[in-house]
Amino acid sequence: MHKDFYASGFLYHSRSQQILLQQHKTADEKPAWSLFGKKADKDKTGEEIIRDIFLEDLNIKLKIRDINCIYTYSSKEEGAEHNIYYAEIKKLHKFPVSDKKEFTWFNFKQILKLNLSEQTKHDIVVGLRVIDSSVRKSLGLRTIG
Repeated sequence: MHKDFYASGFLYHSRSQQILLQQHKTADEKPAWSLFGKKADKDKTGEEIIRDIFLEDLNIKLKIRDINCIYTYSSKEEGAEHNIYYAEIKKLHKFPVSDKKEFTWFNFKQILKLNLSEQTKHDIVVGLRVIDSSVRKSLGLRTIG
C-alpha cells in the first residue's frame, strides 16, 4: 500500500553557496518564496518526484544518486509525511520569469530577509547544516555538536 507523503527540495550551487527557490505569482501583494515540491503520486520515491519536478519546471536532468534526503517530518497541516531533499549542481543556471512562477538564486543572508513560511525557513536552515556537515566530512574536518 502506498503511503501519502510530500516531497520538497531545492537546488544548491556550492561554488556560490546559493540555493534556488521559486515564487508562484498570485494576486497577493507579497507572495512567498518556497521550495519545489508536490504530493507523491503513484508509487514513486521522493527522489524520483524531486527529479521529475526539476526536469518539468526547469529542464534540469538530475540522477537519482545526486538527490540527497535532508530529513523527514510529519506535517499536521498536510496530514502526511514530508520529505525534504537537495541536489547539488555545478552550473548556476538562469531561468526566465514566466507568468506563473519566478525562480531565483539566493545566498543565506538573502534568504533570511525573504517572505518565507516558518517551515520553509526551518527546512532551508536544516538543509544548509546538512550540506555544511557533508562538506566538512568530505574535507576530513570535525563537526561541532
